[in-house]
Amino acid sequence: MGRSEMKTLQQHNEQKLREHGETLEPHLNGIACPKCSAELMDTNPYIALASMPLQYNIHCPKCTYSGYRY
Repeated sequence: MGRSEMKTLQQHNEQKLREHGETLEPHLNGIACPKCSAELMDTNPYIALASMPLQYNIHCPKCTYSGYRY
């Protein structure tokens, strides 16, 4: 990529936010709740816990279950 073809940092960041904007909101993740079998949600999909491997907060929209997934 030549110098004239390079993006600015702002252009790059705006593009990434557009591409991943929908993944920043809580969303269903395809995992069954261990308490009631409803589909769990990623509570804060943009926040990973600093563990190895990374973990994410999850919760059930139907019951009181909350926990973590890898």
